[in-house]
Amino acid sequence: MSGLAQRRMAKNESWEACDPAAVDDVFSEPWMQEYARLWNAEQAMVTELARQRFSAVIGYGFPDCAAPKSMLVVRLGLVECAGRYDGRELDWDLRAAPAHWSRWLHQGIDLSTILVEIGANRFQIWKGDHKRILRKPPLVGALLRAFALMLEVRVQPHSDDDDPAASG
Repeated sequence: MSGLAQRRMAKNESWEACDPAAVDDVFSEPWMQEYARLWNAEQAMVTELARQRFSAVIGYGFPDCAAPKSMLVVRLGLVECAGRYDGRELDWDLRAAPAHWSRWLHQGIDLSTILVEIGANRFQIWKGDHKRILRKPPLVGALLRAFALMLEVRVQPHSDDDDPAASG
């Protein structure tokens, strides 16, 4: 194996070996609430999504789970509801292994990466028509901005010490 191939393999294995707990908070209720807040504050993106009449229930999760972990309900560009998946019908169901979500949330993801990850089955779209979005450049821009917003989400880890009900 060439040196370049060995370095690529080592890099990929290091991401595959990421601790799944590193993304435990990613789709938690507080994480999703902060993501929704950032989404709705992104006026240019919301305006474009409204102009494109984009409304959807979007699920986020992992391929080894029957249901997504969390969801966003978007109506004409604005998030109306965000949190744990509640069983409703999805328009989009986006899945990836925890190591891949972790990598994208630390490094970011651009259009070429999305396409490569879809082709390699590392980013799975269980439901939704990504080809329709790719034919509309304004929606592509909004999609990329929505992924970029994920990098900006910051929530405090939950501990029992912070829970007043936990104290006696």
